[in-house]
Amino acid sequence: MATSLRPEQPRLPWGIPAAIAVTVGGLLIFRALGKHDDPPASAASAREPVSAFPPSSADSPGKVVVAPRCVELGAEPFVIGEPAARKPSPSPRSSADPSAVPDPLGDPLDEPEDELSPFAVEIGRGAVFEGGFVAGVRRDAEGGALSMVATLGLDGKGGALIKLNRSRGDLDPPVVAGAGASVLAAVLEPNAGGRAIKIAKVTGTEVTWGVELSEGRDESLALDLAASGARATVVWDDIGTEEKRSRIMLASFDVATMRSVTSARPVSSPKVDADSPRLVPRPGGYWLGYIARNEEKKKPAPAAGHGKDKPKKDAPRELDEGREDDDETGEIVTHSWVELMPLDENAAPTAQARAVTPKSGNALSFDLELGDDGGALVAWRDDDTPMGSSGGRVSSVWAQLGGAIETHLLVEESLGAGVPDMLPGWLSVSGVSGVTRIAAVDGKGALTGPFAPEPLLGQGEPIAATRDAVLIARPAGKAMRLGVVRCMAPSPGK
Repeated sequence: MATSLRPEQPRLPWGIPAAIAVTVGGLLIFRALGKHDDPPASAASAREPVSAFPPSSADSPGKVVVAPRCVELGAEPFVIGEPAARKPSPSPRSSADPSAVPDPLGDPLDEPEDELSPFAVEIGRGAVFEGGFVAGVRRDAEGGALSMVATLGLDGKGGALIKLNRSRGDLDPPVVAGAGASVLAAVLEPNAGGRAIKIAKVTGTEVTWGVELSEGRDESLALDLAASGARATVVWDDIGTEEKRSRIMLASFDVATMRSVTSARPVSSPKVDADSPRLVPRPGGYWLGYIARNEEKKKPAPAAGHGKDKPKKDAPRELDEGREDDDETGEIVTHSWVELMPLDENAAPTAQARAVTPKSGNALSFDLELGDDGGALVAWRDDDTPMGSSGGRVSSVWAQLGGAIETHLLVEESLGAGVPDMLPGWLSVSGVSGVTRIAAVDGKGALTGPFAPEPLLGQGEPIAATRDAVLIARPAGKAMRLGVVRCMAPSPGK
């Protein structure tokens, strides 16, 4: 008989292995059941909205992440100019990749070229007319610069480009406005007296030139145009030959004949500097808004020292290199605010201008839209420092013809250099990095939803809108892409 060389192992009682087997089996069954309660990562990301723009302290105030509010219409973008070459991606973008930015105006499988290039197409503010959207365009072509208007249907289809004239000088794109089935376009052109404002009417592809006005020689290129009823009005700022302050000028003309109705005249007070006019039609006329500034005042210089610190009368003054000698004059202090003035259809004021933002503030930029009950809706950016390099608060004010106003603070954090753009039902601001944030607002300027980036818009700039359709302009190298998205405000309480 063979003898085992291994020592005999102690035998366990038969009940212990059975207990261990039952315990392990129970654990396996519990884990298998638990997997049904926790969805996989892909399902979780599909349920919860993920912002395509990671929040940052400088560009995402409050680090708000919201569900998508806009959807693309699916139409191909209307491309103006020569788009940059697009590099095919090595693999399709994954919807779970948080760094992927949805591009509603391009091929999702391509890497878009969004950087502006030299001699790129320039797009101005947009407007709405019976045929859809319209925007002013300036582009280099045919051996020079061309002024044009681009039209696009509210469904994002049927884009067209109509040439106005060859542009001379480095000026802005045409300013456009809807006038029924036609489009009005105001173009700045150099002339012997400084600059001229030339106004054209575009109906279909037919261009009719009409009113021409002298704009002056001041540095500002600010200009706006609007139509109300059978008349239209153009506004700009200018400094007269014998004046020291800028004033708001206006003139009106007949849309059908394109002939002048009232000659150019100043409407703002000669006691303030006024610039950056904006005009919006209202029932029976217009709302005119502009930025007003008081006279520059200077803080008194610090009192001279006494005793040993008091400088001698004839002693030479030492200046730091690169610093101006302003000890005697002190720091320049100015304030700026937004003023509103109601006009009738002939552009005649029906009431005196009224400040609707604090005169002790620094209104750096603003936008104007029609609000509830025919009132004016103003969104403005204010900063405590006159230079405005660090951004500032964004607020809104709803002003009525009777004089009542209602003010709302919308965003208190710094927004960089973005200019507020008031659209029907929406407010948009572009941040330092170009990311566009939007918020739904009611007809009195109050927020009805969060102020946050909208992934579908990307870095595109909203330039015109109806209540639910938004015209987006997005650069692509030397070209510009125009597209339409539909945005819906969240329901109250959501």
